[in-house]
Amino acid sequence: MGGRRGWIRRRRCGRRAPSDRRGQVEENLRQLGRDHLDVVNLRVLGTDSIAERFGALARLRDAGLIRHLGISNVTPEHLAEAQAIAPVVCVQNQYGIGVRPEYDEFLRACGEQGVAFVPFYAIAGTRREAGASGTDSDEVLAVARAHGASAVQVRLAWTLHRGPHVLAIPGTGNPDHLVANVAAGALRLSEDELAALDRLHRGEA
Repeated sequence: MGGRRGWIRRRRCGRRAPSDRRGQVEENLRQLGRDHLDVVNLRVLGTDSIAERFGALARLRDAGLIRHLGISNVTPEHLAEAQAIAPVVCVQNQYGIGVRPEYDEFLRACGEQGVAFVPFYAIAGTRREAGASGTDSDEVLAVARAHGASAVQVRLAWTLHRGPHVLAIPGTGNPDHLVANVAAGALRLSEDELAALDRLHRGEA
């Protein structure tokens, strides 16, 4: 079954002992009917060193149970620490319009290093639920009206415009929302629209 996709379930396991990780990965493989997981992300809680925990995943990669490694909820220092142990293919961090603008430089640095930047809460405002609930800023709503799109689609489109290495995790259990989220990838924002949304993102609007 080599080559099929697998993933490790999102759990709050950032502080799980390294010795537990093999059992967790093997349990995921058993449940998914796979012989390896394509990507496993280490979710980090806090600012402590991740060397021991990431090293445990790197050993599972060496054993062939994992193909690629990523890290989630991290700082640039965590990325550098992880890269000294094994290649990192992606960083998953909270990011979106008005959400963690201090990560702008980190996002750019990931692109320069060939690391995918994968934001979560990309469709939400600063209160996380704003974009999804339809309550949004005038700037986002104006762009949405100009394109016949939703505020959620505009937020996703802006996120994807941040660079070719940027993906997104909108997350939905609704098939109609899934179709709309995919369609956001084809939304092309003008330079003026991007500039206005950038100012909103930085709190300058």
